[in-house]
Amino acid sequence: MTADALRQYTTDLVERARLGKLDPVIGRDAEIRRTLQILGRRSKNNPVLVGLPGVGKTAIVEGIALKIAMGDVPDSMKPRRIRALDLGQLMAGTRYRGDFEERLKAVVAGVLASPEVILFIDELHTIVGAGSREGALDAGDMLKPVLARREFTCIGATTTAEYDQYLSRDKALLRRFQPVRVSEPSVDDTIVILRGIKDRYEAHHRIRISDAAVVTAAEISAKHIVDRYLPDKAIDLIDEAASQLKLEAESVPGDVANVEQTLVRLEIEYRALEAETGTVAEHRREWLAHELTTTRTDATALRGRWDLQKQMVANIRELIHTEEKLRAEEDHARRTGQLHRAGEIAYRALPEVSHQIEHYETQLRAAQTPNLMLRDTVTPDDIIAIAAMWLGKSIAELSVTSDATP
Repeated sequence: MTADALRQYTTDLVERARLGKLDPVIGRDAEIRRTLQILGRRSKNNPVLVGLPGVGKTAIVEGIALKIAMGDVPDSMKPRRIRALDLGQLMAGTRYRGDFEERLKAVVAGVLASPEVILFIDELHTIVGAGSREGALDAGDMLKPVLARREFTCIGATTTAEYDQYLSRDKALLRRFQPVRVSEPSVDDTIVILRGIKDRYEAHHRIRISDAAVVTAAEISAKHIVDRYLPDKAIDLIDEAASQLKLEAESVPGDVANVEQTLVRLEIEYRALEAETGTVAEHRREWLAHELTTTRTDATALRGRWDLQKQMVANIRELIHTEEKLRAEEDHARRTGQLHRAGEIAYRALPEVSHQIEHYETQLRAAQTPNLMLRDTVTPDDIIAIAAMWLGKSIAELSVTSDATP
């Protein structure tokens, strides 16, 4: 029952790291080291990550999971597993009194029965009052006794406001956690973080993200999006800009659609006049016939250029996906000691794929000049357009203020 509870209500982050399903964590070495120090203590070994929303608290825990998966931790930490508690799943369907408590007790029992497990509770403040319903026990009160036991280890994460509002007022609960302050990264640090995870977003959207777009996302979000925090807001800018570019690549370009719509309109009018007699109708038919010939030629040429560029973009997107799969396979090979296979991928397979991508990108640039119809790369203009949409400003207005701000 306890093992079933862990499987049902928690997620093994170390296993996800081994499967390559976690993004790399960049620029948080100090916070990861501090958290590992607390986890290694004999007592009071429960860290809580405290910081503003979106600064990367959960990413630090995922960074620890990645280090465990790679064996880059002290020997005492190598057999540990981090299991993230899904509080929503834990509470789902708890219609009757005591359901929530029974599930939570089963999870706690599972952790106690598995000394290698570290329980991760994101949004830790939600456990204070999370289970109180019609006289049922509070989840915080249920956890306090086990948090004092050395065989139960927990990592929490919460925002600064909720930490001050809930945890700091509960002295008994506060004593059982050691705070790790997570500050908002600077613009320069955010750029480093974005460069480290950029390839994951390129693989997901199967497009390229220019380094200039990365820098613009960090700078423009820091200057203009004041109600959110780095790096989260910069990551979202890049993600949405990449999604929009992918959507454009899969849609008929405006030039092609306009010409084809014009062609349909001319054909409808020509057919309507076929049965008409008289000089005016005859002259109109002659003009329409000439326009139809010209428009069909234009439509065929535009459709042909679009099909060519679309095929090139499709080839590039497929190769980007292949590149990401090879990187994941190389990482797995290195972790499992398959050094020969890792070398084959790093020095033969990956360079070959990169060369093919460069070849198709060169062909695409040639086809796009002067007939740009499809793009495969997110640019600073794409980032500015998304930021302008978020802020309800014009692109020109945001561009001017961005250039003027030092």
